[in-house]
Amino acid sequence: MVPPTPATRVAIALVAGIILGSSTFLLGRYSSLPGLLPVHFQRNGFPNGWQYKTLARVMLPVFVQIALAVTFGGVSGLLLSRPHGTQDAEAPDVKAAAAAAEAVILIALIWVAFQGYAGWALAQMWSVGRAGLGIWYSYLEVLGLVLTGVVAVHSHFRLGRPPARPFVAAHWRFGQLYKNPDDPALFVPTRNGLRWTLNFGRPIAAALLGFILFVGIIGPTIILGLAFR
Repeated sequence: MVPPTPATRVAIALVAGIILGSSTFLLGRYSSLPGLLPVHFQRNGFPNGWQYKTLARVMLPVFVQIALAVTFGGVSGLLLSRPHGTQDAEAPDVKAAAAAAEAVILIALIWVAFQGYAGWALAQMWSVGRAGLGIWYSYLEVLGLVLTGVVAVHSHFRLGRPPARPFVAAHWRFGQLYKNPDDPALFVPTRNGLRWTLNFGRPIAAALLGFILFVGIIGPTIILGLAFR
């Protein structure tokens, strides 16, 4: 494994702490919440639709947090996977992998923290029986989008332009897909050397794409099923 950056380690600890804090808060509030939770509201803010209180429904924000942590954490772990990573700490692809993994975990931290606020806001809304997640919900949502953009841009500059490599025709498929199982790097320069691409000679590259697609489709389906059970 490529060693994670200090920022990655701190972000992982914060994500775990926020999930633990959200779980503790919602479990502590569970008994005080009404048996029927208001879930649909009229224009005047009064509820006209309810669902029975269940542990799964109350803990839904935590499930979202866990889904985010598992998804982004899994992606980060795949990015850091590299044979001989510790021996090649100064290799350009190792630095690129560490920077990309850091960005992924920081984005996870942003949205796990946002879901922490969402859990608190939902508990307040259920308790008072009136519509609204508070004025801070929209502000924090916009702030999350802005911070995500900042992390993405910062990561883009950290990745930089990859160093040039000699062109070997046997390592390229369909003109643009790099495939070299003897190359330990997951990140490699594109043919024109302007940006990074994946080395599909490493099974982890296909696993990375498959994991993202699988979780992106199955994860929301499970969460929605829990919400409307």
